[in-house]
Amino acid sequence: MNPDTVYLVDENEEQRRTYTRTLNELFRDDGLVIKALAPFPTPADYAKLVADGNIAALILDQKMEDGGVAYSGTQLSAHLRGIAPKLPIFILSNYTDYRDLFEDGEGDVESIVAKKDLTDPTTHAAQVFKARFLRRLSGFADLLDERAKRYHDLLVKSLREKLTPEEEKEIGLLEDERIVPQQAAEIGDIKALEAAIAELRKRMRPDELSQQ
Repeated sequence: MNPDTVYLVDENEEQRRTYTRTLNELFRDDGLVIKALAPFPTPADYAKLVADGNIAALILDQKMEDGGVAYSGTQLSAHLRGIAPKLPIFILSNYTDYRDLFEDGEGDVESIVAKKDLTDPTTHAAQVFKARFLRRLSGFADLLDERAKRYHDLLVKSLREKLTPEEEKEIGLLEDERIVPQQAAEIGDIKALEAAIAELRKRMRPDELSQQ
């Protein structure tokens, strides 16, 4: 079963209600459920959320600092890339014309979306966002399926015969991809979490890192 839950994180309660309602209407025929969340106290607190097997994407407000937390949407996305490097992440903002607000983290998200484009799900801008959003989610679901199948195939092969060194490395990496989010959800010490992420990155090939 493909992931079907999209989480919208915004510090403004009224805007959470508004955009959750709009997005649920926009995606009502696509099998997606949009759920609203207030920002967690720290980026590390999102580990359990991204470990949820039903998560399809995150939509983050950029200026979450206005709600009292010490990070922005792009800062949070940069942190989450270490835990869930392929998870689709989108930024929602009233300030898309001010590119300097995003220059340090724009590369960590799929796109930056203007809130004004999503006030009415029937507009052309909203429909364009929907088409791009669904294409990205389809690719994410296909990737999960491909990696799950590859992990299963290698696991079955390992029960029958000895894996090659390359296959041993590959299955180890696939295992790490499966358990690091769960480990992150259980680790309370941020330094220990960062060490776990660093170890995973060290084991990844350069071409895999370049695709993140």
